[in-house]
Amino acid sequence: MKKVLLLSLLSIALTLNAQINLNIGSTNVGTAPISSFFSYSYVQQIYPRQELNASAAGNITGLTFYVDPSATISDSSDWTVYVGHTTKTSFTSGTDWIPSSQLTQVFAGTVTKTNNKVEVTFTTPFAYNNSDNLVIAAKENSQSIDINNFDEAFRVYPHIPSSTLYYTGDRMIVDPASPPGGIRADYKSAVTISGLTPKPGPSCPFVNYPANNAQLVPVLPNIRWLAVSGADSYKISLGTTPGGNDVINQQAVSGVDFTPSTALNRDTNYYLKVTAVSAGLESLGCTDIAFKTIPPVPVNDACSGALPASAFPYEYTQNDAVSATNNNGFIDTCPDAMNDGTWFKFTGDGGQFTVKITMPAGSTYDPQMDIYSGACGSLACVNAVDNGGGGAAETYTFTTTAGTEYFINVGAYEETVDMPENVFTIKIIKL
Repeated sequence: MKKVLLLSLLSIALTLNAQINLNIGSTNVGTAPISSFFSYSYVQQIYPRQELNASAAGNITGLTFYVDPSATISDSSDWTVYVGHTTKTSFTSGTDWIPSSQLTQVFAGTVTKTNNKVEVTFTTPFAYNNSDNLVIAAKENSQSIDINNFDEAFRVYPHIPSSTLYYTGDRMIVDPASPPGGIRADYKSAVTISGLTPKPGPSCPFVNYPANNAQLVPVLPNIRWLAVSGADSYKISLGTTPGGNDVINQQAVSGVDFTPSTALNRDTNYYLKVTAVSAGLESLGCTDIAFKTIPPVPVNDACSGALPASAFPYEYTQNDAVSATNNNGFIDTCPDAMNDGTWFKFTGDGGQFTVKITMPAGSTYDPQMDIYSGACGSLACVNAVDNGGGGAAETYTFTTTAGTEYFINVGAYEETVDMPENVFTIKIIKL
């Protein structure tokens, strides 16, 4: 008898633990898993495998969504629910729906609000593979709407940008096989996922900055990550080898960002790991974020170090401009002031020269090119060239004076804000 009782208690305990709770204490409301404010809605939400933090693959048997205590959903209760696997972590546009062919219908019927919750029990359990991300989709089919204090009724929490895509309207029930264009949101439903067993510790944080394999990271980076449900603190490790901690070793952090107290080395590969801590348990299996810091200050950072062009056509690609300093402040020799960028020079011969600045494909860098004559300590403005926008080329052709030295400064166009420079190519052509 005692053995049977013990086995029964163990079974109950395992059943209670076989659920994953994601931000169920949130007090925000939003348009997910359905809209209570519009007649019809269709919503897809992506829950990454990392966030689910399941210990193994398993059968999902139901979902619980959380409702604001003051809200009603009596006229927004005709639901069809789908789940599926996806490799996406976010939606790239308002039409980037996950195809209905990748979804499995798990529920269709009327839901009710009980104790500020809506429990959806699946008709057939869904076999989650614990290698892909999980998509939860729901459409609301009732023409009536609920009038609530906050318009929408369901609790949501902020997460990966564009991790929810929703359509709302008053004209028709949505066909998941061909949904209209929708709106992306940076939040998801607070939810309990029944049937999956979580790992013993909290999930690994999503690092917002720096991105994995990022280049040109500042030497004092503001490392940022998304809050983890249930976490009370975080730990930072940083090293110069994979899994290393020779720079920072398990430093405790209470918030969701961190800046090293000492500048990192330039032009160096680093490996970052952020873990969450909840009730003394730490995230398991978190992976490194690799990044590389900015290069050394370029040799042509100041006018005195201007790179000479002595043979034409001259061409040089400035890959390390991001490390340029603003030296003694903004350059205002020309009426259109600019950042102090990187410098080049050549000697005129009385003929015409064309100076052209181009950016690599996809660049949004918006440079200004100021051309001067004279010497570094006594420059005279020839012209300030800033005709294009982000990613656009700048070109200027002028007649030189034989024996006169000309200086070219390429930097960000801002006159009062020290903005970082970026990669560009300069060409100087003798016509």
